[in-house]
Amino acid sequence: KSILAGSLALPAVASAQWYAGLAVGAGGAKVAAGSYAAGVRGMLRLYAGYEFTPHVGVETMTFDLGSPDKPEGSESTIGAFGIAAVGTLPVNRWRFTGRAGVMWMDGRADIAETKHTSQPMIAIGAGYDVIPKLTVGVEVGVSRVEFGAPLNEKANVNWTGVAGTYRF
Repeated sequence: KSILAGSLALPAVASAQWYAGLAVGAGGAKVAAGSYAAGVRGMLRLYAGYEFTPHVGVETMTFDLGSPDKPEGSESTIGAFGIAAVGTLPVNRWRFTGRAGVMWMDGRADIAETKHTSQPMIAIGAGYDVIPKLTVGVEVGVSRVEFGAPLNEKANVNWTGVAGTYRF
């Protein structure tokens, strides 16, 4: 029985692999136009993960949304560290992904204290295997951020990026 169970589990173990990647793009906090945090920001997401099977994995990430261009000088940034469960649907050379997890968000503004909060995140993506170990595609995601006193404001955070993932 144990030989049969081991041989059935072997394909899943053999397909397990590490991966790493980077996504660059743009994003923003959903706040009133003209606000301290309004405007499009550059986005950078670095990530690494482990695929247990071709369909299920887990991932850690760092995330940064830079400052929007604000002529009045008020500056805000959004940064995070996160973990997520990743589901992948491979179709020929295409990979459709979904991520659900938690991000430890930092809402930083020069007119308020930095606020550290845990926030849910979800993201979806589509990519194409350019070569067997390299996937290039797009992703969109959403989370939340809070800014500290005296602002005490919560905002949705949205991002869109181009992603590259390498599987080892």
